[in-house]
Amino acid sequence: MIRHLFKLIWNRKKNNFLLITEIFFSFLVLFGVLSFIIYNYSNYSKPLGYDYEDVWLLSLRPNSDSTAQNALIQEQLLQRVQSFQEVEHASLSNSNVPFAFSQMRMGLSYGNAKDVQTAVFDAQDDFKGVLKLQMQKGRWFGPQDDASTHDPIVINSMLKQKLFGEEDPIGKLIPHGDSSHYIVVGVMDYYRAYSEFEAEEGAFISRINLRENKDQLWNSLLIRVKPGTGVGFEEKMVKQLSGIAKDWTIEVATLEKMRQSKEKLTLVPMIAFGLICGFLILNVALGLFGVLWYNINKRYSEIGLRRAMGATAGQIYKQFLGEVLVITTFGLILGCFFAGQFPLLGVFDLSPEVYVTAILAAIAFIYLLVISCALYPSRQAAAIHPATALHEE
Repeated sequence: MIRHLFKLIWNRKKNNFLLITEIFFSFLVLFGVLSFIIYNYSNYSKPLGYDYEDVWLLSLRPNSDSTAQNALIQEQLLQRVQSFQEVEHASLSNSNVPFAFSQMRMGLSYGNAKDVQTAVFDAQDDFKGVLKLQMQKGRWFGPQDDASTHDPIVINSMLKQKLFGEEDPIGKLIPHGDSSHYIVVGVMDYYRAYSEFEAEEGAFISRINLRENKDQLWNSLLIRVKPGTGVGFEEKMVKQLSGIAKDWTIEVATLEKMRQSKEKLTLVPMIAFGLICGFLILNVALGLFGVLWYNINKRYSEIGLRRAMGATAGQIYKQFLGEVLVITTFGLILGCFFAGQFPLLGVFDLSPEVYVTAILAAIAFIYLLVISCALYPSRQAAAIHPATALHEE
């Protein structure tokens, strides 16, 4: 039976080659779209490591060049914000706050781990309360670190794994600069700041000490407000802060809105790729259905002769369905060969699991599509009566 199918396919190799090519390109497009979707979904399913609800961002931009004066105003703004009854926690930070479009990275080395690229964040002692961070090991930095000769940092579990492996990181010194060192005081489970759809990466948070860095400015102030706090408090707060910093630009945004903006940047292209892929798959389905229908009409005499020689309707049905599956398999083998190069060559720096899952899902979808398109034409072929087919011939 299989030998007969290959012979029939070879006799119509020109028409079948076009069908194989169409299935091949459809598989590649579907593989690409599924890889993108699976990658983003796997990232989205992982925890962020913090709570962004009821967290506001105050962007602070001074309009003067007086560093000392601006640092004094910055401290006054922080104290005023902390005095509001609606504010539960407040912390200065760099511009790369959660869901912002700003990023900071540096390379860290420890032992055999060299130049591990790491996301860097600066925050005050109250930052843990602002984002409700969960500690895995050790502690958060605080006033007890004022006397430390090293810069205290809290790292996430990903950075702990990359730098220390199974070794306990608490108390370990990580060199930075010419003679300075970071000292690890705690480990967080997760900290994915930039987007829900971005992959987890190594990160650490260093301590902002206003006593030591008196002339340094931080342009972001994160605050956690009490649930239900609305626009009325925002207007009152901005008015009072503007009275303190008369020449400063102060803008307020919520992390929830910032999260939604970041989400759209991923969802819009994902939907667009999905629509393009869906349109292509629809054309493939219509083309496949049309080709099968044409083949049946063109092969009436062959079907009638086989029926007259004793072939059952089930055998005719299996023949046409088998031909389609064999042609599809040829296209998928060719597609899998090219798709298999992506995990082998590390294209786009995605994990091999993402590519393998996308390949298997694309294969299953193509087979399901082909079988769905072939069922009705194959049944029509099986229903042809031999006398009718030979009479028409």
